[in-house]
Amino acid sequence: MTQNHSIDLQPASFRSLFLFVLTLGNYALMYLANIVLARSLTVGDFDDYSVALSVVTMLSTLATLGLEKYALRAIALFRERQDWGKFYGFWVFSLRTISGFSLLLVVLLSISLETILAIRHADSHLAIVLFAGFLPIIAITLFLVEVISAQGAHILGIAIYRLFMPLVYLLLITGVSLGKFQLTASAAVLCLGLAWTLTLCVIWYVANRVIPVAVKQSSPLLLAKKWLSRSLPLVFNSLMLTIMTSSGVVILELLFPSGLDVGIYAVAAQTGGFISLIGTSTNRYYLPMMVVLVEHRDKQAIHRLINQRTLAVGSLILALFIIIALFGQHLLNLFGNHFSGGYLALVIIAAGASMSALFADMPYYLQYLGFNRIVLSSTLAATLTMVTLAFLLGKNYGSVGVAIAYMMPVVLLFIGFRVMVNLHFKRF
Repeated sequence: MTQNHSIDLQPASFRSLFLFVLTLGNYALMYLANIVLARSLTVGDFDDYSVALSVVTMLSTLATLGLEKYALRAIALFRERQDWGKFYGFWVFSLRTISGFSLLLVVLLSISLETILAIRHADSHLAIVLFAGFLPIIAITLFLVEVISAQGAHILGIAIYRLFMPLVYLLLITGVSLGKFQLTASAAVLCLGLAWTLTLCVIWYVANRVIPVAVKQSSPLLLAKKWLSRSLPLVFNSLMLTIMTSSGVVILELLFPSGLDVGIYAVAAQTGGFISLIGTSTNRYYLPMMVVLVEHRDKQAIHRLINQRTLAVGSLILALFIIIALFGQHLLNLFGNHFSGGYLALVIIAAGASMSALFADMPYYLQYLGFNRIVLSSTLAATLTMVTLAFLLGKNYGSVGVAIAYMMPVVLLFIGFRVMVNLHFKRF
């Protein structure tokens, strides 16, 4: 039987805290997986794996065309208004569009990568192509997570995405590393792709149970142009933020092919960047509520929601940053002695990730109110600044330089978003 979930408009710190606990579990599992990889792979293979992960992470943000972020708004409103025809139409349109566009991106990446490597006479990066082949599966899974979250089943969706997938992945690579087969970058990404595939199977089943019965009984109403026009600003913003977070590994690979700095930065970014996951995971809880409150134009409730989130999330961020600052060296040593040089980069990345997590809801709030242009232009300026500084500072200071290039624009960008929201409230 299909279960109906409703959106609770009363924010509860316990629920957001439980989402953080799930995120913490995800972090622990993926951290263990990376420790296994760092100790089992050669330096070159670990670099190839890290670059493949960064490239596909950026592509997966683009592959959804922002429809997964828009789902948090659209599906929440469709349920609120009981507009089942639009709900079903959005469901069908999103699945078809994301699948088709993901396949197109895979083809374009394969062709462009082979061309660039041939021109540069560089070594092949098979791991990138292999992992990119799972892009449609990853993109659809990310969309379904938001579909579930938008209907009030935040815990269920996040549990599958944050716990089931990394647990399967950890078991797979551990089995390969302990077995007769040699663990390589290609084998690692195939294990990760298989974990995503199994996750899609589970989350597809759950999503179909959560969707109201009335949706499947209605005739789909397609508003393709309207939905894309509203989702594309969201994907451009998310893509630029993802570039700021993930492109450091790729930039270092371009500056120092197969160099140790690539692996050091990848480990530091995963360790310090975990804090930013607090923002994205709690957004799945708070954003659907914010959408409904904006629809009702309830200024006091919106203000309460933002303050409640800032207090709940801010306390977690502070605690984590202190832990990273005090024990970061020990965490890096788990990957191997040659990764211990990434401590300074780790702390710098954690500082930037803390600010992005604290105000992670601000750009979406501004975009929901129609301030797409100012959000996109601000994020674009920050992204271009980050990439430019990463090449300049990375060439001279390696992983520390790229970490500084990430931290400075991110801090300024999200503080700027918070100021914009404050100004809006004064004029509301």
